[in-house]
This record gives sequence, C-alpha cells and structure tokens, in this order.
Amino acid sequence: MGNLSLDIITIFLVGITGMWKAIPLGFFLEVSPFYIFLMTSLGSILGILILFFFGNKIRSFILNRRLKKGKSKKEERVLKLFDRYGLIGLGIFGTLIIGPPMTMILGLALVQKQKHFLYWTMTGIVVWSLVLTILGSLGIEFITRFV
Repeated sequence: MGNLSLDIITIFLVGITGMWKAIPLGFFLEVSPFYIFLMTSLGSILGILILFFFGNKIRSFILNRRLKKGKSKKEERVLKLFDRYGLIGLGIFGTLIIGPPMTMILGLALVQKQKHFLYWTMTGIVVWSLVLTILGSLGIEFITRFV
C-alpha cells in the first residue's frame, strides 16, 4: 500500500503491544508474510524484554492490585494454564491465548525461574507469530483464488 520501510516499522512498533494486532495490520498493509512474521516476532520480543527488565516494579504493582481487587478473568485463565502446564505451557500457550505482554506481566508474578520463563515466552512468540502468519497468508490466498 504505502512505503515498505514505514509499513515494516509500523508492524514492529505495533508488535511491541502484541501479535494479535501486528499480524492483521501487516496483511492490511499488504506486506510480505516474511516481514510480518519477522517484525511481529521482534516487536513482541522487545515488548516482553522491556517488561522483563522492569519486572520487579510490575510484580509489586500486580500483587498490590490483586490484594485490593481480586483476580480478573484473564488472570484466572493464566492461573489455570500455569497450574495445568507449568512454566513451559504458560510461556508458549499464554502468548497465544492472552498475548505476550499480559503473559509476561502475570508470569513475572507467578514464576520463580524468570529467565526460563522469558525463554519459553520468546519461543511462544516466535512459534505463534509463524503459525498465525502462515494461517493468515493461506486464508488470504484462499479468498483471492476461490472467492
């Protein structure tokens, strides 16, 4: 649609806030699926790295909020996921279900081995960015051919 460099930077910046926003945006901007995958993954990874390095402040904020408010529906989903699949499951499946930023925030409050959790969350980002980009690309291909 527009300037490719600007489109790629936009996908990266939106990717910082999550995959579910960046991937559709990439297809809307008609960017190559490779760049959509790459920029979404890199943006989401940067987003969780920022959260990871400010983790202690975030952790105390969440714990204080939880004491005052109680658990939200997203937090309850994450807790069930964590109880059922542990650190790896939360890192990989949480990125798909509730998005990388929320997974990292809640994971920092739940997980003892935070560096391991960071690794599995990054793995989830790359896997799901790839899968969702492929599915989006196949869906667009199907629509343009058969509809």
